[in-house]
Formats: sequence, C-alpha cells, structure tokens
Amino acid sequence: MCNRIFKSLFAVFLASASLEASAAIFTSQVFHQTQESDGELFTFTIENAPLAALVDGTLLIHARGDYSDNSSENIEVMVEGASQGIVSPSDGGNIITSYHADVVEWDQVLVLNAADLVSWTSDQNIVIKLDLSSDVEYSLFAGGFNALHPPFVEATLVYETSAVPLPAATWLFLSGLIGMLSYGRSRKTM
Repeated sequence: MCNRIFKSLFAVFLASASLEASAAIFTSQVFHQTQESDGELFTFTIENAPLAALVDGTLLIHARGDYSDNSSENIEVMVEGASQGIVSPSDGGNIITSYHADVVEWDQVLVLNAADLVSWTSDQNIVIKLDLSSDVEYSLFAGGFNALHPPFVEATLVYETSAVPLPAATWLFLSGLIGMLSYGRSRKTM
C-alpha cells in the first residue's frame, strides 16, 4: 500500500516538475469608441494586463469614417506615450467597405516590439491612444451617413504572455513530502 502511494506521489512530482503555467495568447477586449467631432483623440486603458513574453505582439486598428485616398486622413497610434506609427487606408490599411467616396471602413495591423510589450506590461496597465488627424472630419456624416454608418475607431491588442514557473515553496513541499515517505518506507523495511 505504502509503495503504491509512494509511486503515485513520485509520478505527481515528476509531472509537476515539468509543469509551468504555460504561455498563452492574451487578447484585450475590443475597445470601441464612436467619433463625435473632427480630429478626436481616443484613449483606451487595459488594466490587469498579464506580463508579455519576449515575442512581438500586434495591435489591430479598425475604423470607419472620413478616410479617402488622401494620406492626410489618418490615425497616429501611441502606446504608453511612444508613437507606433501612422495608419490609414491609403498607406497599408485594408479597406473592408467603401460606402461613399469619403466614407470608408478599414483596418490595419501594427506589429509591436517584444521588448516594448514587456516594458509596458510590467505595471499591468497599458494605455493606447488613437489620435485622428484634423482632416478626419465628422461633418461628412450630416447628410444621413451618420445614422446609417456611424464613424468609429476600435483597437485590439494581442500578445503572448510569459510563462510563470511554479513557486519555490511548491518544490520544497513536494521534495519534503517525498523525502518523508521514503524515510518512512526505509524505516519499515529495517
């Protein structure tokens, strides 16, 4: 009986020895905000963000509004105060639907540096700012487009979380338990 318990505990110990809270993919909620004036600044905060692994992540920007082929109609993307670039449907963006000459729904993916992600997630809060250029006008929607296709911006952050090893107390407890069982077993055989 004791031998069976010892083997079971030893198997649990070996299984947990390789156990680590595995890395996972973190996807933030979709931050959605409706545009209500020309050239707005939108700020989104991710609270309790898990620590990022040293792997590049992505930030998906999705918008609908006054974005034509004019490259001055764009969004400056900042994360934690650092500019990540300018996005627009005319410069790398993917046009989903064009409702009118100036009313476009589009998205674009930005690749975020791994070291920056680790730094940003160290305090578990990430601040994303999307600054619409003043050329992204709201007034184009006054002729009925506003009700049919309200202008908006969205942001979604995706990155790999770092693996968290089991705490040292777990290893001490398991090794002590195995030691006590093996000591008890050797005492019985004497």
